[in-house]
Amino acid sequence: MITITSKNIFDNQKFLGDTPAKDLIYKTGNFKIMRISLKKGLSIPVHQGTHVVVFFVLKGKGVFTSGSGEVELGENEYISLDETEPRGIRSLEDLVVLAIRD
Repeated sequence: MITITSKNIFDNQKFLGDTPAKDLIYKTGNFKIMRISLKKGLSIPVHQGTHVVVFFVLKGKGVFTSGSGEVELGENEYISLDETEPRGIRSLEDLVVLAIRD
């Protein structure tokens, strides 16, 4: 028998002062879900992608960079990127993002 346990996506969520907080939420052999928390003004520099990813904004606002430019996303908005696309994030407010990747 399988037991279903519910969890809140914000359990143990924290902001680190000068660096993004990255928390593994779930992992299988096929995909990984990470929660990324950035204080206002922090960024993850643009870097070359190595996997397909969906960034889903849970809280706050940020600018997401991809190979086709920049887009500002707020709560309940998302962007998906191909594996070879560059990517980066800059927080405009305290920002919490769910990253779902292969």
